[in-house]
Amino acid sequence: MRRALGATAVALAIIPAIASQAAAPGAHGSWAFADYTPDATSLAADGSLHVLTGANVGSYCHGSRVPSAPQDVNSHSLKVSRRATLQLTVSATGVWGLDVTTTRGNALAGIAAMPGSPSSLKVRLAPGSYVVKACNLGGSPTATVSYMLSSTR
Repeated sequence: MRRALGATAVALAIIPAIASQAAAPGAHGSWAFADYTPDATSLAADGSLHVLTGANVGSYCHGSRVPSAPQDVNSHSLKVSRRATLQLTVSATGVWGLDVTTTRGNALAGIAAMPGSPSSLKVRLAPGSYVVKACNLGGSPTATVSYMLSSTR
C-alpha cells in the first residue's frame, strides 16, 4: 500500500514538470489528427462571407454541422507557460481546417490548408491554456500538424 502511494506521489510530482517543459518556448513536435467525416460547409461559409463583406472566416473547425465519428481526434490541448509565438504547419492530402482557440472556445486564428496554398499558421499567445483544432474540410481522413513555440518579448 505504501509503495503504491509513494509511486502515485512521485507521478503526480513529475507530470506537471513534464507538461510545463513541453509548453515552454522552444518546444516542438507534432500531433496526429483524424476526421473521418469531411465537412465542406466551413469553406462555403468562408467564400460567402468573403464575397459579401470582404472578411475571412477566423475559425474553420468551430461549430461544425457534421458530428464527429467515435474514432476522430479533432483537438489537442496546449498550455503555454510564458509569452510565445506558436507556429503550426499542416501536412495532409486535400483540404483541412486548423484553428487555435481559448479553452472557452474563442477563436484566435484559423486557416484552411488547401493544395497549393499556405499550410502554416502563426499566432502570438500569452501564458494560459489553448486548444488546437483540426478538421477535415474535404481531404484524406488523417493529418499531421507540426508545432513550434518560440519566445516572444
